[in-house]
Amino acid sequence: MIVPMKQLTLVVLKGEQTAALEALQDLGVMHLAAAPPPDEEAVTAIRARLEGIRRAAEVLAKLAPTEVKPAQRSPQEVVAEVQRLAERLSGLNDTRLELLLERERLASFGSFEPEDIHRLQAQGIRVRLFRLPVPQAFEPPEGTVVVELSRDRRQRYLALVGPVAAVAEADILEEVPIPDASPTALAGKLLEVERAATRTREELAALAGHLEAVKLLADRTEDKLHFEEARANMTVVWLLAYLRGFCPERDVPQVQALAEARGWGLLVEEVSNPNEVPTKIENPRWVKPIQPIMSFLGVIPGYDQVDISTPFLIFFGLFFAMIVGDAGYGLLFLLLTLWGQRRYPQAPNSLFSLLKLLSVATIVWGVLTGNYFGLAAIPALLELLRVTWLLEQDNIILLSFSIGAVHLTLAHGWNVVRFYPSSRALAQVGWIITTWTMFFLARTLVLGAPFPAVMLPLLAVGVVLIVVFMTPWQQLKHEWFNHAMLPLTLVSNFVDVISYVRLFAVGAATYAVASAFNEMALAIGAGGLLASILAALILFFGHTLNILLAAMGVLVHGVRLNTLEFAGHLGMSWSGRPYRPFARKARREAA
Repeated sequence: MIVPMKQLTLVVLKGEQTAALEALQDLGVMHLAAAPPPDEEAVTAIRARLEGIRRAAEVLAKLAPTEVKPAQRSPQEVVAEVQRLAERLSGLNDTRLELLLERERLASFGSFEPEDIHRLQAQGIRVRLFRLPVPQAFEPPEGTVVVELSRDRRQRYLALVGPVAAVAEADILEEVPIPDASPTALAGKLLEVERAATRTREELAALAGHLEAVKLLADRTEDKLHFEEARANMTVVWLLAYLRGFCPERDVPQVQALAEARGWGLLVEEVSNPNEVPTKIENPRWVKPIQPIMSFLGVIPGYDQVDISTPFLIFFGLFFAMIVGDAGYGLLFLLLTLWGQRRYPQAPNSLFSLLKLLSVATIVWGVLTGNYFGLAAIPALLELLRVTWLLEQDNIILLSFSIGAVHLTLAHGWNVVRFYPSSRALAQVGWIITTWTMFFLARTLVLGAPFPAVMLPLLAVGVVLIVVFMTPWQQLKHEWFNHAMLPLTLVSNFVDVISYVRLFAVGAATYAVASAFNEMALAIGAGGLLASILAALILFFGHTLNILLAAMGVLVHGVRLNTLEFAGHLGMSWSGRPYRPFARKARREAA
C-alpha cells in the first residue's frame, strides 16, 4: 500500500533556522521537497569529507582486525591515518606492478649488469637487446655478432654485439632498451616494495578495530551534510524562512505538535503535484517477502500510481514454480535457504521468507507435474501425486494463456476500481473484453481449438467502449493520438496474452536440459569406477548449469511479466522516488 502523504510548508524566524532544522531532524518524519544540490562552500567541504570517511570505512571493512586492542584514537585521526596508509599502499602496489612488468620484460635475457654494457659502449663496443620471431631470419651487419640468450615457442631473445657504428646500422624491429637497473637489482627492489606493502597492510589491520567508530563518524557527517543542504535550500524572505516537504498523513500531528510548541507557522495541504511526492510503501507482513525483488530491480511506483506488491508476490511465485518446474530443485533450494538462514542470521529475514516461498511453490508444481531432477521414471507413489492433465503439452500451453488472461484482467479490473465513477472505467471493461477475445484467438491459432462465435460481437462491444470512453472529451484535443494508435494497441494486447506461453517454453526447456544430462550420465556411467565418477561430474555440472539457466529465465521472464506486461496494462511508469525523511542516522548526543 502507498502511504497517503500531506504537503507541508514550515515557516520560522530567520534566526531560528538552525533550531528548527535540528528539531525536524530529531523528529525524522518530513521528506524535504526536491531541490538542486547547493554549491555553498561549506556543503561542498562536508560532502568531500564524507566521501573520504566512507572510503576509509570501506578500506577497514575489508581487513580482519588484529587481536591487539586498538590504541585510543579519535575517529578523525583514524580516518586521516587510513587515508595516508591507503595512499601509500596504492603507490607501493603501483611500483610493484611496474617492477614486475620490468622483470618480466627482461627475464628472457638472463642476468646482466647495465653498467657493464655502458662501459663497453664507452670503449667502442655496443650491445643491443631485441626479440625476433622464431621462423624469422636476421642478417647481422658486417663486423657484428648475434648471441641467442634464450627462446620459447614463439620468439628468440637475442643480443647484437659489435662496433658502435655497425650495431647502430642494424634494422631491429623489437628492440628492448637497456634498463637502468639489472635484473638482480630489480629483484631486490621488488622485495623491498613487497616488505613495505606488508608493513603497511599490518598498520591498516591494526586500525580495523576502529571500524564501528568510523562508521558512526560517517553517520554523523552525513547528518551534518543533510542539515547544511536543508539550511541552504530554505527560502529566506525578509525576517522569515520557510521549508517545503512531505509527511505521511498519520505523522502530521507530530509535526503540528512540534510547530505549536516552538511557535512556528505550519501549512498542511493536500498534495498539489503528485510527481513531487515521494512514495512510501507499507505492506502486511505476508507481502513483505517481495521487497528484496523490488529493491533489486530498483522500481518504485509513482505516488499517484498503485502498489502491485501483493499480485507481484503471488504471480511471481507461480511463474517461478512453472519456469523451474522441478520438485528436486525446489527441495534443494529450500535446504540451501534453511542453511543460509542459520549461517547468516544478520541477513534480512524477508529475503529468506521469499526464498522459502519460491522453493515450496517449486516443490508443489514439481510434484503436480511429476518432475524430479528431470527423471523419466519415478516411484509409483510419486506418480499417484501428479495431475495427469498437466502432463499434456497443449494443456500447459492453455494454462499459460489462461494465467496471462487472468493476470491482465486483474490489471484492468483494478483500473475499473481506480477510475470509478469516471467514464474511463468503462474503457477498462472494454479492455477486459478484448483481453479474453485475444485469449480465445491465441487458443485457436496455437492449439487449433474452435473460436467461440460469441466473442466477435463481444469484441465489437469492447472496442466501442474503448474508443468512446478511453479519453475524457475535454482531453481529446491533447490525447487524440491514443485513438490513432488503438489498432496497434489491440495487436499489442494479443502479443501480451500470447507472450505468457514463455511459462511453458522455459519450463519445458528446463526439463529437457535436465533429462538430456541424465541420459548422458546414464550412457557413460555403466563402464566402471572411472566412468561412474565422470557420470557423477556430468550430473553435477549439468544440473548446476540448468539451475543457473532457470534462474536467468526467472529474472528475464518471470520478472518481465509483472513489471512490463502487468504493470503496463495498469498504466504504471515506475516513476516514483523513495521516501527519505530528514532524519538523523546518529544520535544527537553523539554529534
